[in-house]
Amino acid sequence: MEAGLVEFGLFGYHGASTSSIAARAEVPQPHVYASFETKQQLFLACFDRLRDSLLADGSERASAGLQRFLFQAVSASADPALRLPLQSSLVELRDALGDCRFEELLAGGARSMLSADPEPRG
Repeated sequence: MEAGLVEFGLFGYHGASTSSIAARAEVPQPHVYASFETKQQLFLACFDRLRDSLLADGSERASAGLQRFLFQAVSASADPALRLPLQSSLVELRDALGDCRFEELLAGGARSMLSADPEPRG
């Protein structure tokens, strides 16, 4: 899950691959598919982890990685395959955090994306 948060945060839903997530987690790629049937299921599970973390920690200590993933999740919500499961969850998260805090986290994710120096893929 942590590897998924990082890869999806850096490269987005379409840019991240399950092979790169497996490599970052130092597990064989079949292990990813043993835990999550599809890349979409993994992405949505990562979003659930993000949401739980932001709500449990009061979002005050949101890391740059979590902010990047939130930014990427908002972007991914335009994808027809992800629109339905993500949009309502994003609205619920925004309502729980408040508009200002949600927008601060998104802006932090955008700033982090501009300064991110992703590790080269091997």
